[in-house]
Amino acid sequence: MVDGFYGERETAERIRQRGSDLIKAVTNLRNRAARKLENQRKELAEAEDRELLRLRGELITANLYAMQKGMRELVCQNYYAPDCAEVKIPLDPLLTPQQNAAGYYKRYNKAKTAEKMLTEQIAKGETDLDYLDSVLTCIHCAEEERDLIEIRQELEDNGYLRAKKAAKKGMKRAKSKPMEFRSTAGLRISVGRNNVQNDRLTKEARGDDIWLHTKNIPGSHVILVTSGETPPERSVLQAAMLAALHSGAATSGQVPVDFTQVRHVHKPAGAKPGFVIFEKNRTLFVTPDRALAERLQKGASSPHL
Repeated sequence: MVDGFYGERETAERIRQRGSDLIKAVTNLRNRAARKLENQRKELAEAEDRELLRLRGELITANLYAMQKGMRELVCQNYYAPDCAEVKIPLDPLLTPQQNAAGYYKRYNKAKTAEKMLTEQIAKGETDLDYLDSVLTCIHCAEEERDLIEIRQELEDNGYLRAKKAAKKGMKRAKSKPMEFRSTAGLRISVGRNNVQNDRLTKEARGDDIWLHTKNIPGSHVILVTSGETPPERSVLQAAMLAALHSGAATSGQVPVDFTQVRHVHKPAGAKPGFVIFEKNRTLFVTPDRALAERLQKGASSPHL
């Protein structure tokens, strides 16, 4: 008993320490990605003012006859406005009127190119942020040391973390199994422990099984095995509850959970681990219930329900 007690405590401490280190590393990556995304959004907002730059270039060109070098601003009518309102255009007095016009056109073209690049970079940044949020959720839900080892391997494989040391040739990689539960009606419910496992779980499920995931909240993929039959509503609700419990909303009430048949879930080519798109879904609102989850987990390991 004493050996068992201290062994469990030592294991728990290793899990806590490894989890703490991983949370710190991923949180730093997430905060860095969030700052970068914020700066890109600011740059995009500035680039969206490019039409003003083009307008100023055109108005200067239209008024070259009335301009000369040394002017600090051009006051003219805006021919593009319905009322032809008067506008003031800042000028560089060290440049000729033609050079001022060319400068505005150059800034316009630069902003136009920047907008396209920034739009693509922002989309990628948002994907990175969503992915790192999902990884943090997986870490917080980890129950075993092997779960954390597998999450770190996932981060290394996707270039987010550098491997601590070169993997030995032929070394067997950590590979955990999904968490298994059994609904009160006897249907098997599988819950992914990390994003790589989420992908594998969804890929290996039958098309008529039910796939569940919290709506717009990072969390585990959940599969309710139907064996080709219509599942009882209570089983779907219990699977939805497990999806809510193994998500970033584990301590919330009335968590929205999307569900659909697996045949309507697809992974885009090149998408990050755990990312899928789906259709023909409905949404349930459930409250996480850890006590019920423990009973359903015990049911999965019991031959009698």
